[in-house]
Amino acid sequence: MKKKIQFVTIALISLLVSSCSKGWLEEKQNIKLIVPTTLNDLDLLMNSSEFEYDGRGAAETSCDDYNFTPEQLSLFYYNSDRDFITWKKERDLEYGSSQLNEWVAAYIQVQICNVVLEGLETINRTEKNKAIYDRLKGCALFYRSRQFLNIAMDFCKYYDADTAPADLGIPLKLTADKDEKIVRASLEATYQQIVTDLETASKLLPVEQIIRSQVARGGAYALLARAYLFMDRYQAAQKSADSSLKYHSYVEDFNLVNNTGTRPLVIESKEMHLRFSAMTRSSSNPTYGRIADDLYDLYENTDLRKSLFFRKETDNKYSFRGSYSGQLFTGTTTAEVLLILAETKARLGDPDGAMDALNILLSKRYISQSFVPLTAQNQKEALDRILAERRKELVTRGIRWQDLKRLNRDPQYAKTLTRTIGSETYNLPPNDPRYVLPIPQFVINYNGITQNQY
Repeated sequence: MKKKIQFVTIALISLLVSSCSKGWLEEKQNIKLIVPTTLNDLDLLMNSSEFEYDGRGAAETSCDDYNFTPEQLSLFYYNSDRDFITWKKERDLEYGSSQLNEWVAAYIQVQICNVVLEGLETINRTEKNKAIYDRLKGCALFYRSRQFLNIAMDFCKYYDADTAPADLGIPLKLTADKDEKIVRASLEATYQQIVTDLETASKLLPVEQIIRSQVARGGAYALLARAYLFMDRYQAAQKSADSSLKYHSYVEDFNLVNNTGTRPLVIESKEMHLRFSAMTRSSSNPTYGRIADDLYDLYENTDLRKSLFFRKETDNKYSFRGSYSGQLFTGTTTAEVLLILAETKARLGDPDGAMDALNILLSKRYISQSFVPLTAQNQKEALDRILAERRKELVTRGIRWQDLKRLNRDPQYAKTLTRTIGSETYNLPPNDPRYVLPIPQFVINYNGITQNQY
């Protein structure tokens, strides 16, 4: 049975990889001939290693957390890496046999989820099988919505309730049908699908993780809180964050982490909602580039993250070493949920509650003897500190680009990005169309969907 499922998974992935470059499933094979049909088969399919990858690499490359010298820039293998670093208008995610970019990785996962969801429709849910049935459906909805959100964050405008019905969203692939016509939905339909799937998943998933590599209820609510925050729906985001913390509230105490070795935070942290959630195509930024000075200077000497996250290199600049795994971790954590809770409380006029939530996190990030709980005199003061802590805590998580997009709409936080590489200086003004990444050209060529305009 194990060999059979391995074959099925390989066959599906082979179809899906070709599908991403040839009209989804241009090959006229009958996918029903290779689709598992039992709950056990579907369970094994949902345990595919494909779900370990979480996307957003191009956005991480583009954000303002890194600086580069000409020599460092030349180290990148793909021209597209250099194009994203310099915010070139003609950027393109290259596609090759050795490179799985975030668009391909996302829709591989989406298609597997659709196969599982359609497989579940052929199986009767009974009292005996309801636990595994609900978990599988919840997992499939979670992973599909996670990838829909990733693609929307990178390749769409920031969500605005006034313009979202007319703004272009993403292709919402909701069936396993290889012949389905592919079009871009509206941004409104895109986000509504994401939140609908996550709201359903959060009710279906188990309270406790069956194994560390599988998501549970707290993780679904965490991703839902992230989605609502990026829709500016602060009350819904706060409610989802509260729900996530109800089921998953552990915060890693950095005072107890042994600060030796190359990567001291490569730990099995219970803070993570998923054990594996690696950035797809991270472009080796922490290795090739250096952490931007303005980011590094945000960390106080009593902040344990200053030494746990960063390593001083021979050029006296700093690189990142603080990932929870060997690759950049991009999944949700209790820390991110607390930051969402703090921000939404501040935005909804509760600065005291906002600082209470923030202090739960910071008490585990600063040297215990030196930490004094923070207070804020007003909403603006609370929000300033929370947004600074958000950048510090979520560095290299693939979140900064989306935060820049949303904060640029507020003149108080708008920022022109500048990179000087050798004798060349590159600028990205607030709200520039280049904040919306171009859809890979191979997708446009084969599917004919609408490209983002510059």
